Amino acid sequence: MKRKSKKKKRSNKVLFLLILIGIGLSMVFLFHREILNTFKPWFEKRKVVREKKMVTLYFSDSEGEYLVGEKREILKKREAREEAEETITELIKGPKGKLIPTLPLRTKLLSLQLDERGLAKVNFNKALSKDHPGGSSAEIMTVYSIVNSLTLNFPQIRRVQILIEGEVGESIAGHLSLDQPVSPNLDLVRKAGKD
Repeated sequence: MKRKSKKKKRSNKVLFLLILIGIGLSMVFLFHREILNTFKPWFEKRKVVREKKMVTLYFSDSEGEYLVGEKREILKKREAREEAEETITELIKGPKGKLIPTLPLRTKLLSLQLDERGLAKVNFNKALSKDHPGGSSAEIMTVYSIVNSLTLNFPQIRRVQILIEGEVGESIAGHLSLDQPVSPNLDLVRKAGKD
């Protein structure tokens, strides 16, 4: 008698479990769109983290006369502003090859804002100016390595306003006026094959 009731209890548990599984599968079948939409941002975020994007960073040649492009991989993000931030962070790290860095080593990007008119406001710490080696050529290389690295990689960015500690400065090292946003300068970019 006891054995029969144990068997009955076990079969009731199995039946109950099967009913629960059936209800669960029915819910998934009926509401699969809603469930997918709920988890979609999470899946997209994980996918975005893995995707890479190739950008060209502009560093100085050995004579300090031209900017030369160096390819670099950055993480693909949802917004151009985030990718632009990463591009500047990579520019600060300096070149991996034989090119010359254009930003002082202790330079830090404090913020980057991008408006709908294509103006990027790039805010650096004081090291950009304080640690700069000086000279008009070096200053031109610094400014246009920032401007060209942003405008030539991101069509959303047309001009760049360089800020130091949130302020519009007169210049970085006394030679090139920064009181207005700067447009790209393609004449400074050395074409492939030219030495």
